[in-house]
Amino acid sequence: IAIFVPWYWKQKYSRAVDEDFICTPEENQLQLLYGLTKGQIAWRRFKIIDLSVSGQNGEKAFKQEYPCNANEAFQVTGEDTFISSDLVMQARKAEQVEAYGKLLIGVDPARFGDDRTSIIRRQGRVAFGAESYTKKDTMEVVGIVQKIIEKENPAKVFIDVGGLGAGIVDRLIELGNKDKIVAVNSGNKPLDEKKYYNKRAEMWGQCKEWLMEAPVKIPDIDSLHADLCGAKYSYDSNTRLKIERKEDMKKRGIRSPDEADSLCLTFSYPPSAFIDNTLKDTEKAARIMASYHTQKRARMSRYGKD
Repeated sequence: IAIFVPWYWKQKYSRAVDEDFICTPEENQLQLLYGLTKGQIAWRRFKIIDLSVSGQNGEKAFKQEYPCNANEAFQVTGEDTFISSDLVMQARKAEQVEAYGKLLIGVDPARFGDDRTSIIRRQGRVAFGAESYTKKDTMEVVGIVQKIIEKENPAKVFIDVGGLGAGIVDRLIELGNKDKIVAVNSGNKPLDEKKYYNKRAEMWGQCKEWLMEAPVKIPDIDSLHADLCGAKYSYDSNTRLKIERKEDMKKRGIRSPDEADSLCLTFSYPPSAFIDNTLKDTEKAARIMASYHTQKRARMSRYGKD
């Protein structure tokens, strides 16, 4: 059994400090997340300077050689993932974040082999109730999701229709869940075609923005953390965001980010996009998404942010 040991568990990784030692805002955040002492912060600061002497990025090198969490332990030098480990850890350790609004559920069915069927709930600023299964066939997944719908009465259940997903969607609709089930094809066009390459990129982009607008809360589990920080990103010739495909992640030894995908599925469409039944879902979602971005730009302009 592999056991991760963070650098700050070792007593020798500390330095004597004076009473007037002052931590930077980033170092204060690390103290809160990992319970570090000022002596450990001082040792970390010295080591980053030491690692920077050869011209490399000292902070990135420190995270690789002296990781604080399991995800940092397996990062590869020179590879930047779309969502940073620090951002995820901040959401894992957030406290007193209130869940509000409609209950949304993301379901990413397993495609084959060792892939997991992953399910997660989200209400506003809080994601919770993550669960994953392996070796489940279509009808078994239908049974699991149907029980969740009956017990928790979510507003919407977003299901990835790649692989086994289409059959799961069809059966759940047959069971009387037409108003709750939303089939999502990650390869389809996004609502914002100028910014995102496809629907998958848009969902991940919206999830990252949500994580950046703290406080938010996610389940405090390593598997979700690793999934969120596993995917790399790029831009196409039109500067639209692209997220690494699952197949390409597996080629470089990274497992399918099923738990992260289930969370990202809850950002498929704004929940209010389904209120007006006189318009197609995509038209309603596009209209509301445009309104959301307009309001966001106005707020950012008001407070002097880029």
